[in-house]
Amino acid sequence: MTSHRQKSAMKAAHPCFVSYNVLGATPVFSHPEPCQKVTDIWRQMQQQKGLTIYGFLLLEDLVYLLGAGDDFALLMRHFREESARQVLQCLEQLDDQGLLKRLRRFQDKQQSDPAAQLWQPAGPIEPVLRQEMMRAKLEMIHQTPVKRGYVTDPVLYRYCSARNYAGQPGLLQITTDW
Repeated sequence: MTSHRQKSAMKAAHPCFVSYNVLGATPVFSHPEPCQKVTDIWRQMQQQKGLTIYGFLLLEDLVYLLGAGDDFALLMRHFREESARQVLQCLEQLDDQGLLKRLRRFQDKQQSDPAAQLWQPAGPIEPVLRQEMMRAKLEMIHQTPVKRGYVTDPVLYRYCSARNYAGQPGLLQITTDW
């Protein structure tokens, strides 16, 4: 159940955290092309829909996003739909039958368009209403590639906002002053 406080945070431009997992933990983002699709969608949403990004992480089977925007829930629904469409199309073009077959095993046949399904059901949108919570979410985002053993320093992980916070150019425009 979403509280009134959570609903108003999602409607206003307060920071919110989301975590989206790929169906069956399928490593669709192990190729650079699907990762590029996601970052392009975010960039377009920043320019055209007013999405503000404070932090992000893209791993092989999940996405973390710390962002804000008017009607954040609507923005995230757009992201999920558009990223599913583009990433699945990209996998078809790459002819990665192994990943596509794995995804098909987990797609819900009851959906109106099961072939357009990429993400597990969405978890809650978490409003981030305090500075210490913002710091904790960013720390989690930036340290996850280190904890998983991919890199020894989060700045070294390409699909993460840690570079922006270290004063280096990153893949996306990140708002670091919050």
